[in-house]
Amino acid sequence: MDLIDPADPAFTLIATALQQARQDRQTLTMDDVHAAADLGRREFREHEARTEASRPGRIPASIVYYARRSDLVKIGTTTTPHRRFAALLPDEVLAWEPGGRRQEVARHRQFHHLRLTRRGEYFRRDDSLDTHIAAIAVQFGPPDPTWPTLAGLEVKPFTAAVLPGPALEPELATLKEATRSLGIRYNTAQVWQHRGKLKPFLVDDNGIQLYLLSDLKSLAEGRRKVA
Repeated sequence: MDLIDPADPAFTLIATALQQARQDRQTLTMDDVHAAADLGRREFREHEARTEASRPGRIPASIVYYARRSDLVKIGTTTTPHRRFAALLPDEVLAWEPGGRRQEVARHRQFHHLRLTRRGEYFRRDDSLDTHIAAIAVQFGPPDPTWPTLAGLEVKPFTAAVLPGPALEPELATLKEATRSLGIRYNTAQVWQHRGKLKPFLVDDNGIQLYLLSDLKSLAEGRRKVA
């Protein structure tokens, strides 16, 4: 115990790790003590990082975000990240930086060679974009862990009104195919599109607009909550 300083901020976690090791092994070796100390301090650092990431006021009112969806990255801007990511439901938010529309446009121009479509906000990944995202994450800190993502989404059963049909492969479809598969009224989806809530993910070589099923699922889920 002389190796463990009671004044160490991680002391409680270290003591818990030592107690667990003692229960598992009955007799502790010096290697066990060192391992418990390392584990307790690592858990303390992770706890501090989560606390800092959730600290109110750490993230400014307007941000440019980098959100991953499959192998693509969406570069967008928002002043209401919780609401935005609840609607977008990315696989994960990779990084953020202070900024608004002007900063977003600058980033779109910076990575225009990776843009999936001429006016879209989705970008293919390469070393230049990944390096930029990593640098942004270090400079401004991790995303708020409370921001909604697919990983944290609670899967809830569909109501009878929107009971989904067979899954479409891939997760892109025309608006009629997507609404039919998900049990959503086509006219409702057209209203979402007219109001700017729903946009095509890409336009194929034949000029056909394709939509992400996850976008329609998110809008349908939000509509049920309001109802």
